[in-house]
Amino acid sequence: MAQLSTLGHIRAMITTIFHILEFGSFIALLILFWRVSKWPKWKVRVVIYGWALVFIWAFLWAAILPMSLRGVLDSQTLVDTFPDGTIAAGALFGGWFYPLIVVLISGYRDSKKTGVDHVA
Repeated sequence: MAQLSTLGHIRAMITTIFHILEFGSFIALLILFWRVSKWPKWKVRVVIYGWALVFIWAFLWAAILPMSLRGVLDSQTLVDTFPDGTIAAGALFGGWFYPLIVVLISGYRDSKKTGVDHVA
């Protein structure tokens, strides 16, 4: 009984660690978009390349990592830890939204600092 409880705690810790890594990597991706959107003439490129990066990030977390850990973790831990494939499909069709929001917020903040009335 104690061994089963310990296995449950280990499974919960692994799941929590991977969720923290997934969330942290997404925040790092948003920070990257914000930093690169400050470069001259890179606002549109950030949205386009950011869309590709969001899809690659989602594909990594939904397909590549679970497949690479298939022999290491049991199937229930893989199901509990990693998102299903719909996150990759959602990133393919709506992944442009996150970089666009970051670019718009960054441009709005820059225009407030300089007093310029246009964002682009």
